[in-house]
Amino acid sequence: MKMNFFLDFKKNFGYKAAVLIVLSLLSFGIFAKDLFLAYLPAQATKTGDNKYQLMKDFDTSVKQVQALFVGDSSVKDELLTNEENYRVHVFYNLKQSAPWHKIYVIGWDDKVFARIFK
Repeated sequence: MKMNFFLDFKKNFGYKAAVLIVLSLLSFGIFAKDLFLAYLPAQATKTGDNKYQLMKDFDTSVKQVQALFVGDSSVKDELLTNEENYRVHVFYNLKQSAPWHKIYVIGWDDKVFARIFK
């Protein structure tokens, strides 16, 4: 009887340990992914802390970000600066509980970047 109990305990412990290891690996994978990339076009690449490079030109990048928020009444946007080699378009998130509050799409010298602020 004691041997049966020991084998059942060993199987149960092994199962729980395996589940714990799998869940730990999944959680590391989820937290390792940059969650702000979900708010930017698919071709965005991280270049710094909350700074991302967009691969398209300024107008196309702005249209792609706008397309991500179509129908969301809590996201407003406007063009802040439109000079010869420097343009800034900002997206405002009006939700208090949102993970981001401002996304700046900045274009200068044929380069386009996005900055996200909490």
